[in-house]
Amino acid sequence: MSTVDDVDRELALLIKKVSGHDPRAVFPDRELAGMSLRDELEIDSLAMVELVDEIEDCYGLEIPEEGLDRLRTFGDVADYLRAQR
Repeated sequence: MSTVDDVDRELALLIKKVSGHDPRAVFPDRELAGMSLRDELEIDSLAMVELVDEIEDCYGLEIPEEGLDRLRTFGDVADYLRAQR
């Protein structure tokens, strides 16, 4: 399994943990990368804080608050995580 698959799988599990929605099941025929965190995956500002906490714990990194506004889609977050590896 490639790193891309690992990141997508891990991120999908973290989103499901925070929101209760499995991104792979919400729109099964769409690519995960383009899914809006807010509109399609129902990640509001409180859930985003929880998601960031989960990501930081899982990946052992710190995501700066000033960069959070750029993380709008599943793909944005996945690309960020890939860049940190």
